Amino acid sequence: YRIGSSDPQQQKQDSKRKKDANKNSAAAIVPYIFDELDDDFVLEGSSINLLISIFRPATLGAALQITGEGSRFSPEYVATTIAAMFEAFGFVANYETYFVDNKYRENPKDFFPDEQLLQFTISLKKA
Repeated sequence: YRIGSSDPQQQKQDSKRKKDANKNSAAAIVPYIFDELDDDFVLEGSSINLLISIFRPATLGAALQITGEGSRFSPEYVATTIAAMFEAFGFVANYETYFVDNKYRENPKDFFPDEQLLQFTISLKKA
């Protein structure tokens, strides 16, 4: 991760990329996401995947209850906030939410999740 990196080699590469980027090109406006390989994929038009795991979120019980009732509404505050952050930086962020029970139980009705997985697919907004 390059945020706040003090690695001189990485700073040198970042500086070179910024100088090489045209002010109006996507390379100039796209912030560095994760690593150089992911940044290059996004700049070439590909998408990258990101998986975020949240243990015992405050909204887990409400999300399970409402999802179980078949409602279209879900009290999902973390994923929508992260998606909005990516969109503010010029990306399209789609996500799926999964609930995980870390303990195996033979009876499928004994489902007591304590973890929420957010799977994001992130790509550059097309002009």
